[in-house]
Amino acid sequence: MTLEFQMSTTTEAIDTRAYLNGWLSALTGMITADINAIPDDKWTATFGGCTRPANALVADAVSTLLWTTGALNGNAPSDPEGAAMKQLTADFENKGVAIARIAEAAEEFKTALTGASDETLNSTVPAPWGMPTPVLTIAHIAVSHIWYHDGQLNYIQCLLGDDKIHWMG
Repeated sequence: MTLEFQMSTTTEAIDTRAYLNGWLSALTGMITADINAIPDDKWTATFGGCTRPANALVADAVSTLLWTTGALNGNAPSDPEGAAMKQLTADFENKGVAIARIAEAAEEFKTALTGASDETLNSTVPAPWGMPTPVLTIAHIAVSHIWYHDGQLNYIQCLLGDDKIHWMG
């Protein structure tokens, strides 16, 4: 049996920037709905003695988005000790601050992505996890990282007896 592979004959380019910015807008709405669904008295709680609290999960997502925004603007920050995430975790003890900051960080990211040159997107920088990575790859990871942490918020909701999918309306 012989397999033949043919190259795509698509003649229209996919607008990666618009696609990723649209996905980020959707995820920002999703995580905001799930932040609002976590009871205030559980927002900074840990479960089982070893989980990270919801405010720290959101701080992780936002700090990754902010780091990537810096890289898109041509200056990837150096934060080997995670000071930005630690500060955001403290700031995010207030859910309203977390919600406002994730919306602001998303807008900053979308502006930076829209303005980033192809050269910047294709450039390789040392990623926060220590390996050289193309900026566009990091941008995709940063956006999907929000979804990852939103899933953790959903799990916290379930641990609290809430089985609703809040971002579906």
